[in-house]
Amino acid sequence: MTTPQRRRFDHFAIELSLAIGERVPRHALWEACARHLESAAALGAFCRAGLSEFLASVGAAPLEGRASARLLHEVARFDPARRTPEEVLGSLFASRP
Repeated sequence: MTTPQRRRFDHFAIELSLAIGERVPRHALWEACARHLESAAALGAFCRAGLSEFLASVGAAPLEGRASARLLHEVARFDPARRTPEEVLGSLFASRP
């Protein structure tokens, strides 16, 4: 079983990758945001304050406008106690021989 912080990180890494249109280096992202994973509010604060610096460090363009607002919305609404639709579908297909 994964921890809520790990689930929040996995979700954030996917959403950030979608927002910037390329795969985010997960290890670098973990180092940048690990202390902000205890709650959605803390991760949202990282998105508003430290995300631009992180994106610049990995050579990605900063998020602006709708992309930034969408990412903040996704971070705020994610509940690590509930499985996502993708996880539910993945578990259905993983159990097939």
